[in-house]
Amino acid sequence: MDFQASTSTTSERHMSNVVSEEDSLEIPPSALSSSCSLDFSKEPEPMSRGRILKNLFVISFCYCLFYTGFWALTNLQSTMNAMSGMGPDSQAVIYGFSMASSLFLPELTIDRFGCKTVLIATTTLCLPYIAANVYLRWDSLMASSALYGLASGPFSAALTVYIDEIALRFERTVNENVEFVMCCFFGVYTFFMENTQVWGNAISSFVLKPEAHIPGHLNVSLPEECGIHFELESNLTNDNLIPPSEEERFMLIGIFVGMGVLALFLFGFFLDPLKNDIKREGCEALAGRFVSSLRHYKTLHQILLIPITVLIGIESALYSNEFTQVRYNFL
Repeated sequence: MDFQASTSTTSERHMSNVVSEEDSLEIPPSALSSSCSLDFSKEPEPMSRGRILKNLFVISFCYCLFYTGFWALTNLQSTMNAMSGMGPDSQAVIYGFSMASSLFLPELTIDRFGCKTVLIATTTLCLPYIAANVYLRWDSLMASSALYGLASGPFSAALTVYIDEIALRFERTVNENVEFVMCCFFGVYTFFMENTQVWGNAISSFVLKPEAHIPGHLNVSLPEECGIHFELESNLTNDNLIPPSEEERFMLIGIFVGMGVLALFLFGFFLDPLKNDIKREGCEALAGRFVSSLRHYKTLHQILLIPITVLIGIESALYSNEFTQVRYNFL
């Protein structure tokens, strides 16, 4: 299929099994014009298949590099940073600010700066949170957590818009429907996303593992003193409960910061800009888009997504805080 000839019909493309927002809801024109979708009045720069696949690999690999550190530290917050509850509190701050930023900032930032610039800027703003885990200070950890939360909304939106657009461009060069190409591209991204937990936990285990060999009969906890009844003084036979040393903490955080800096470098030098994702209209109809978002809750499909989302959030909090929590007797 000719790439140039197909660009004029891009705005009219719809997935056959998806009800469009315009068809299902009565949304004011001002709200539609302010959406975070791409500016189809600008002709996108042609990309070869190899270049598109290169961008897909770069953006997915950079996500894996950066979020390996974040998710690994998330799993350790209630143990490594349990002092005065700073670890769990920092997670609450992150997700609280993330909810606000996801509502208001993605459209404003992507429309004015483009996906690549947003990805670079938000990655830079997120790095201080990882670095703040070196020295536990309430002010620095909470401030960096708030900054991370504000940046996470635009980061996730820019990443999704970028993958969506390069998938559409790739679909024009092959004889496949758009749904199939979208699934393949987001499948590749999900593969790297799931690897963040694997490699994050592997790195944490390698750095924080005890140096001395622990005999198997000593490295146990009493069954009746586990779970909700866990207390350190009742499990003195388990040497794995010794908190990490300062050297181990410095090494772990240094590795994760280095991976984040590498992701920032790859974003800047190897990710191609889309050049049709800047409209510079974000400030004009921000309130209109917020109202149009609320209109989604007129439909049953959107309402049924709420309990699923809440359940996933509760499950995530259980794994990242309660399930991995250790209460040291000196905290």
